Amino acid sequence: MNLAGKAVLITGGRRVGRALARLLAERGASIALTYHSSREVIERTVAELEAEGAKALAVAADLSVAEQAGLAVDAVAAAFGRIDVLVNMASIYRPTPFAELVPADFDAMVAANLAAPYHTSIAAARRMLDQPDDDRDGIKGKIVNVGDWATNRPYRDFLPYLAAKGGLTTFTQALAVELAPDVAVNMVQPAMVEPPDDLTDATPLRRRGEPGDVNRLILYLLEGTDFATGGLYRVDGGRSLA
Repeated sequence: MNLAGKAVLITGGRRVGRALARLLAERGASIALTYHSSREVIERTVAELEAEGAKALAVAADLSVAEQAGLAVDAVAAAFGRIDVLVNMASIYRPTPFAELVPADFDAMVAANLAAPYHTSIAAARRMLDQPDDDRDGIKGKIVNVGDWATNRPYRDFLPYLAAKGGLTTFTQALAVELAPDVAVNMVQPAMVEPPDDLTDATPLRRRGEPGDVNRLILYLLEGTDFATGGLYRVDGGRSLA
């Protein structure tokens, strides 16, 4: 997929998402960023992109609510004429020790880490399927979900978070089957990207990752190949092997 002139929706954008927005804008894409509570950060990023000549849009939404997710996708299509790429990056990550678990922990993690990407993906995919393939390459759109390597190797104190991300992993592969051959759906599974200092060397590669390590993989899935769907791609410095 040639990103020039394409419309990209990125959920979230405070850190890795912000860097991704800039990277894709440099490739000629129009960028929409959603926010729920980080309005100032997202609107500043949009202003910076516009100052550099890119088309950009900030969209307020609670994506865990299906209606709001649909309205967010509609806003992107109204502003840019179409939607070609969705990157589900927004997430909540916090410890929830087993002895202190309450039902609200599960509800919050599922809402942010599973319901939001689910509803946004469904709305975006329906829009993608209804629009023409401008590149005439058989691909009408692409969806990339950001997961977590630990769904295959869980650790303690994050039970609701990992349950939600595990659901997102299965959803990614199931959606890839549903949408083939028109829309490609993949997942990247980061770890050790700008981690706390005490974890800096906790990978076989003996270094920490940076947003660019994740975003260059996402860029490859968007622009480097049209022959990947249903894939789970770790970018973790080998953390899953340690």
